[in-house]
Amino acid sequence: MADNETETETAEAGAPTNAELDQRITSLDSKIEMILSKLGGARDQAHEHAAEHTAERLDRPSSIADEIRQQLAAQRAQDESDAAGKADQELRQGVDTTLAGLSEKIPEPPQRRIEKVMGWR
Repeated sequence: MADNETETETAEAGAPTNAELDQRITSLDSKIEMILSKLGGARDQAHEHAAEHTAERLDRPSSIADEIRQQLAAQRAQDESDAAGKADQELRQGVDTTLAGLSEKIPEPPQRRIEKVMGWR
């Protein structure tokens, strides 16, 4: 009974009724769906863009302390990768030096017995 009274009051005031509003919303929804179906993948692209934007927003630090923690973690990761790269470079340099020292040498002719006894070499 109270619903009937509110509907009549809104109708008298010139405002649309709930049924009219529902009909308008339904027609607008159908028109939007028709437009989106004609646009094709625009809806999917909009959804992906919204998801990326939300993920980007969630990744941002919410306080100064979070931002500092994030920057420190990034700096540590960079330092670790630099240290690993430097260690690899040093190892490679050591191997190159060792290989240069191991180059093939012409063997000396064997020492003759007389030279060995006399100490000429």
